[in-house]
Amino acid sequence: MKKVKNIVALLILAVTIMSCKSVSAPKRAINDSGMMYAMVYDYDNMPVSGASVFINGKLYIETDLQGRFILEFPKKGEYAIIVAKPGYETLEDSFAYDPMNVLYLKMVNSTQLLSQAEEALDQYTYNDAETLIGRALALEPSRPDLLYFQSIVYFYQGRKAQAKDILENLLERGINGNHIVDFIRMLPD
Repeated sequence: MKKVKNIVALLILAVTIMSCKSVSAPKRAINDSGMMYAMVYDYDNMPVSGASVFINGKLYIETDLQGRFILEFPKKGEYAIIVAKPGYETLEDSFAYDPMNVLYLKMVNSTQLLSQAEEALDQYTYNDAETLIGRALALEPSRPDLLYFQSIVYFYQGRKAQAKDILENLLERGINGNHIVDFIRMLPD
């Protein structure tokens, strides 16, 4: 099974190398022990382009249009990595630098967090839904659909006054909709 995984990994690497025209790489042999390819995707497996990559606290590179970048260090070892892009949660991790392997990184954005919060609400795990929507709001604190969803979570948690405050704030900001007005009518004064 491990042999099959290695063959699959090598095939993926070969396809990546052939399609990496937007990634500038040193002109060396493919088996060079100094290069490691990396890819940043979101939770929908879409590439995250333009993300800033920091290695050991220093800006190293930005991801290309396909979410890819190349790492090149003089020696193997553990490195700290931070990947940041507005609208996404900052990813902080470490990795073992092992040339000719591919480093896959996943980032989550506020829309994906909202989707996860909706799933949590459907499963009646209100605290999980609250945590997820809180993470989404940390990325985009004034996004109306996130705030509206937060009011729904509060409603199901029995925090109706807080839900009403959010909805009234949305109306004050000029965000109108029958769904907001109807929801407010359901809440006690």
